[in-house]
Amino acid sequence: MPHTGSGIYWEEHGDGPRTLVMLPGFGATAELMTGIVRHLSGFRVLVFDLPGHGRSVRAPADGRLPALAATLHDAINDAINDAGVGAYDLAGCSLGGAIALRLALDHPDEVRALVGIVPWNAAGTTAEDEVMAGFDAVYGDAEALAQGVAAISVDPSKTSRLAGSMLTVTERMWHGWLAGGALTSQADELPGLRVPTCYIVGGKDVVVDQAKQLDDIRRIPGGRAVLLSDLGHLCGLERPGIVADEITAFLDSVPAAGA
Repeated sequence: MPHTGSGIYWEEHGDGPRTLVMLPGFGATAELMTGIVRHLSGFRVLVFDLPGHGRSVRAPADGRLPALAATLHDAINDAINDAGVGAYDLAGCSLGGAIALRLALDHPDEVRALVGIVPWNAAGTTAEDEVMAGFDAVYGDAEALAQGVAAISVDPSKTSRLAGSMLTVTERMWHGWLAGGALTSQADELPGLRVPTCYIVGGKDVVVDQAKQLDDIRRIPGGRAVLLSDLGHLCGLERPGIVADEITAFLDSVPAAGA
């Protein structure tokens, strides 16, 4: 599969009249989203490795949301031009959800609809966040990462490979996000978001506070939330079919451009 000029790796899956761009979460690769893609139909899906991750390790990645979003915006445009499509739907998981939000805020005419899959909350966090600080401290430690992934899993038997992909993340991206970018707030911009938006919220998510995600949706005009009590933060690996069903249901409810 190809890389863009900025070094971002991407894959194309499926076929359909609409294009869905999917961004995985921190530490994950395109594999996280391709599990969901297998349960989708009727979409041409473009899946990306985030900057500083997987096969995008050569792409610029300082862990800051504006820079990550700018790099991915260029990469998405390159991929869309290659694929011969126009405006796209956008889905992002965790950090990918925060980047997707930044893209929708900055380029509302290019994004038809936005889905956050257990998305990182727009207000960010603080330096006292024990989960984020814990992951920041164990960069490159395979055993500690495996324990950390298990701790945030509902079904560790389905998430163990995530620790391996975390080892591919560049050190600059790792610390830049966990100790820097994760503290960024986009919350004050939410009332100006004009892209139809849905958050898939997990009742067993121990990484992002459910109340903070729901507060985001209240700030977004027309924002919609789906709260699934049994889903955790790694639901893309643990329950990909359910996630795909919710993505499809929401995107099918958004009128086509000009309708």
